[in-house]
Amino acid sequence: MEQYFQATIAMLAVINPVVCGAMLLDIQKGKDLNVNIQVAFKAMFIVLIILLISAFGGKFILNVFGISEEAFKIVGGIIIGFLGFQMLFGIQGNSNNNTTGDLTKLILFAASPGTITMVMTLAAVHHYEGIPVSAVVGVIAAVLISLVIILAMLFVAAKKNVSGQGFITKFMGLIIVAMGLQFMLDGIKDFFGI
Repeated sequence: MEQYFQATIAMLAVINPVVCGAMLLDIQKGKDLNVNIQVAFKAMFIVLIILLISAFGGKFILNVFGISEEAFKIVGGIIIGFLGFQMLFGIQGNSNNNTTGDLTKLILFAASPGTITMVMTLAAVHHYEGIPVSAVVGVIAAVLISLVIILAMLFVAAKKNVSGQGFITKFMGLIIVAMGLQFMLDGIKDFFGI
């Protein structure tokens, strides 16, 4: 039971539902609450699928393409850093109301290389007869808890005109840039064995 709890906490730490909620609020700014709820469910369902696939076959997929975990972390860190810069400086992509493209940013953050690496690590360390039970339980629990937190943030934002939301978005953007840089540095450090 303790390993499931630890797996859930580890997954929550890397999914970071508060940052995901802030990203979703920024992406869906000014849109109807019901639409935002649907988008939250869709995004977290996709994250769940990505992480479950990673639990069962992440290492295999990387090996098939000849990608090391270190390279995965470095490139992922660059992508996450770019997403953070967009939040920090308010840079919008093709702003033709492209919710799908914006939603991709949220999914890339929640199912980041750090998150996928954590799932693969849990799957390798804690398994029962070849089945990564701890990783699967941790992923499902963390995604459900994240969804609840994101929905709570959406409800609070809809009921109140949240002042300072722009500041929160920029601050979270700064955090995301720092996380991306940390992923890159960890990948470089692991690659060179430092």
